Amino acid sequence: MANLIIDTTKIKVYERLEFLAEATGKDAGFADKLWQSLLDHEDLYWEFVHYLQTGNIKDGIKFQGYSLIDLYVHRIDCYNIINDTGKNTAACNKESMVLETFMAMAELMADPEGYIKRMNEGRGMDKL
Repeated sequence: MANLIIDTTKIKVYERLEFLAEATGKDAGFADKLWQSLLDHEDLYWEFVHYLQTGNIKDGIKFQGYSLIDLYVHRIDCYNIINDTGKNTAACNKESMVLETFMAMAELMADPEGYIKRMNEGRGMDKL
């Protein structure tokens, strides 16, 4: 038993995700839903780990031609339209936007046709 090594990385990642979700005001099920998506898509999981370690989006994956940065910019645009600011202000919670970006990529991976259609139909006042 002296050679037993236990990797607690996933536990730490989940705890950090829960903390960020709570700190950004996400509803109770947000963290669990995103967690399941991260487990379902290993490449997305490792992108999230990179974000937690560095505070930056690595942007190493693309799906259906969209990268995490593309989705992040789209989320910021939606935020600006909804809040009628015209620009990204200091009041915008960047951690919340990043979590929403990872969720957006998970949704894109789950339903590419539907998600791309909603993105291309126009921004309007509706959130994606």
